[in-house]
Amino acid sequence: MKFETKEVDGVKIIKLTGQIRISTQNEFKDLLDGLARDNEGKTVVISMDGVIYMNSAGLGIIIDTYKKFKEKKGKMVLCNLLPDIEKLFEVTRLNRFIEIYATESEALSNL
Repeated sequence: MKFETKEVDGVKIIKLTGQIRISTQNEFKDLLDGLARDNEGKTVVISMDGVIYMNSAGLGIIIDTYKKFKEKKGKMVLCNLLPDIEKLFEVTRLNRFIEIYATESEALSNL
């Protein structure tokens, strides 16, 4: 799993690439834990157009991170989900409380 970080109008954007599976989930958890810790009270956009696979542990990590942001008055939103990953969020109904946008620009314009 790889990631790139950039900032647009004061909003941190993390672009993920690769797979979130047993061999990468600890790295993914460390990345998101660091984001939550370092961005207290801020908004972070996670662009997942490069994520081609995510296991259930990956979903759990996203839920935990979402809660951490919310507890610290911040916000985590997702964008650019590939159809298979988007389906995971629909089936688990996580899309009902985690904001998910089709594109990065749509996410930024709705913040």
